[in-house]
Amino acid sequence: MIEIRAADPDDLPAVTQLLSSRDELFLVYPKGHFPFTLAQARYLYNERFEFTVLCDSDTIIGFGNLYDRQRDDYAFIGNVFIAPEYRQQGMGKLLLTYMIKAAFEKYRLREVRLSVFADNQPAIALYQSFGFREYAREERIDSDHQAKILLHMKLANTESELLPV
Repeated sequence: MIEIRAADPDDLPAVTQLLSSRDELFLVYPKGHFPFTLAQARYLYNERFEFTVLCDSDTIIGFGNLYDRQRDDYAFIGNVFIAPEYRQQGMGKLLLTYMIKAAFEKYRLREVRLSVFADNQPAIALYQSFGFREYAREERIDSDHQAKILLHMKLANTESELLPV
């Protein structure tokens, strides 16, 4: 049974196990250092808000959160990750819907933003299906010292086409 719920500190060890490669960690948390440690997960848990886990029965299969809230204007959706074996099954759409609804309904934000690397086409397609539009780009350097383009996307509260959870 699939469930989305607020994370608690006891969930953090399982969250760290989801990111099993340097590349995955970079895509989800570019400032992180591989391996993704409990200390890094605790930092995110304490610094961000609406830290959420996606579960299949008792197994954590994904997570996400909100951060950098600017009053009632906007916040970013961050660290969105779904375990590889659960991808292409609508889990990303489920988690993203939950995070957008939290931003718009719980926090009454006018806009939600996110950042995604330009080569992460499945994520970009998902975000665009919700109506997210690019508003800026920046260059980041990955763990192999290669330049990567980071797209910044936004969605206004009035533009959302939310799917029922």
